[in-house]
Amino acid sequence: MLHLAHFAFSWLHLIAFAAVAFGATITPTNQVNPTTMAANWGKGVAANAQKWLNKYLNPKSLFNANPQQAQTAYATGVQAAIANNTYATGMANANIAQAAANASQFGVNNYAQSGTSKAYKYSAKVNALAAAENSVLATVNAMPKGKGAPNEARMLAWSRGMSAYKGKITAQ
Repeated sequence: MLHLAHFAFSWLHLIAFAAVAFGATITPTNQVNPTTMAANWGKGVAANAQKWLNKYLNPKSLFNANPQQAQTAYATGVQAAIANNTYATGMANANIAQAAANASQFGVNNYAQSGTSKAYKYSAKVNALAAAENSVLATVNAMPKGKGAPNEARMLAWSRGMSAYKGKITAQ
């Protein structure tokens, strides 16, 4: 046992000698280096893309498994964010120049492509949306037309009618 410990100790000395002989230094890390973090983050994300997909496709439970419990947790989180002033702090720290750069670099292309890449989402809801609009339109068309109060009443009927469908237009 002593021989094995002596052997390990000898190797440590050899490694230390090699480091000194070849100009390398070994220094303990007692602080986080933000430059190293930034350089490694993208590599780590890219290296774990397949792991992310596997976890996404094979979750421990589905994201919509318990909507009531999730809603309660969401409400609790929102209340905590309000209590901690999270929204206002985030908005105060927003980088407007970076937002503009992101919109210019990525936004316009992503927006244009969404007409194709997200068409399946729109198509899945278009029947329910059209039915809602037709129902409200029938109500509005049955109301008297005219300047002032009649047109204001029609406008409010449209707004209130469509608001009643908020969150209820689902994929079919």
